[in-house]
Amino acid sequence: MMFPVILCRLPSQTSDEIEEDPTGSKMRVEQGYLNGAPHKLEDVSNFHVGDAINTLLRTSLVPGGTEALIYTTIMGGMGALLPFMTREDVDFFTHLEMHMRQENPPLCGRDHLSYIVLL
Repeated sequence: MMFPVILCRLPSQTSDEIEEDPTGSKMRVEQGYLNGAPHKLEDVSNFHVGDAINTLLRTSLVPGGTEALIYTTIMGGMGALLPFMTREDVDFFTHLEMHMRQENPPLCGRDHLSYIVLL
């Protein structure tokens, strides 16, 4: 079984379209636009958790900090999905992963980086 966390959002022009039409006629399902749905969601991110999620909470880890998604699974696992706000955050975690990989090589002996596709 797969247990992904999927983040979707409405397109950016959707809010403008709804504000332009206060009657809500574009929101009707009977209109037939896009097979019955007036607005389609856009896929932002997919993340494989590995277990069924029990709770999901959107909160800030420190007062005034950026918000994060904290989740727990039915097998007792906990995790956090944090957004990278700057390029320095990306560089820090890339170097942290590199140093951790040098200290503790993979248990199965296979290099997981050979399967990563960088965009």
